[in-house]
Amino acid sequence: MLSSPTYTRTTWLFKCCECALAAIAVLNILMMGLELLPRSVIVQYGSYLEYLLLGVVGVAVLGSLVYSWFWHRGEQAGNSESGIRHAWMQGIIRYWLALSIATYGFAKILKTQFQSPDFRLDTPLGEVNGFGLTWYYFGYSYTLAVIIGLIQVGGSVLLLYRRTTLLGVILLLPVMINIVLINLFYQIAPGAFFNSVMFTLGLIFLLLLDVPKLKAAFWDLVDHLPPVTLGRNWVKHALRVLPIALAFAFIAQFVFTDKSDTLLKGTWRVDQLIRNGKMLPATAWLADTTAWNRVYFAGMQGCAFSPNPYRYKATESMRGTYEFDSLNNGLTIVKYVPMGSDATPDDTLRLSIRERTKKTMRLSGIIDGDTVQMKLARLR
Repeated sequence: MLSSPTYTRTTWLFKCCECALAAIAVLNILMMGLELLPRSVIVQYGSYLEYLLLGVVGVAVLGSLVYSWFWHRGEQAGNSESGIRHAWMQGIIRYWLALSIATYGFAKILKTQFQSPDFRLDTPLGEVNGFGLTWYYFGYSYTLAVIIGLIQVGGSVLLLYRRTTLLGVILLLPVMINIVLINLFYQIAPGAFFNSVMFTLGLIFLLLLDVPKLKAAFWDLVDHLPPVTLGRNWVKHALRVLPIALAFAFIAQFVFTDKSDTLLKGTWRVDQLIRNGKMLPATAWLADTTAWNRVYFAGMQGCAFSPNPYRYKATESMRGTYEFDSLNNGLTIVKYVPMGSDATPDDTLRLSIRERTKKTMRLSGIIDGDTVQMKLARLR
């Protein structure tokens, strides 16, 4: 005969946290019905969502404080129902996480998440908020979205069985922590951030239930390979530090040896362009791609002369690398010509800078056989 599992008494704090998560689970599932409301209602009352979320947390915490207190007192008095209560609470948490995370997984697979409307695709990149950037980035590859969705659905299935709960938590927790960080630092909607935090806390709670298993697997595991001896003990410790130190040094040398320009770096507006002694009108860029309206200096990432004052397009702009001699106010530009292009090979341009301040300057020189003078004003 199989013996019934023994029950270990828990602290009041453990019971309170478990009750709070179970209460949030129930209330969160009920709130999923709000998604079925007409769009007009959501738009009209969406500003009250934060208060609703605070109310959910408040009700859950208050209810858990009261219930866990009576529960703990009953357990101390010899109540034998604690085991089944824990089973119910943890079951609610597991099924809530499975339902909620799988919902987000299927949303990615069935293309109701990460879809960017055309008007957002036509928005200049510098004006797109964190939400728009996130949706466009993850929506760029449907395959990636499907992989993330399948991990969420697969991990949710594992949560539905006690024996595979820990495996499901290990699979889902890195994904959910990443989502929490994205929601936080890319300023995704408060509701999505709240859900991601609650799901992550629920997974962490389930993970902590199996700390003895994790300790046995990752800390107490005995390596059956013979130890490698390298003389004194400090040598092996030094070798452990070496890969991390070399990785830092490899990248740091790019940073500390970077001598690229910082004085000109930024975006400049062309207020005046004179070519071969003739001043070009403000609308010349509509028919002439060499009638530049913007000049971009980007340090080690080179420079670009763009005709369009509203957006940058590589195929119609002059690009290259540059060096700025601040002592002599000399500017050397090596034009970049893509391979396979019919244009002339890379050319070196030498320009002079006059009347340079933090906000304005004048460029003059010969570009593609034309005498050019430009008056620039810094935008950013």
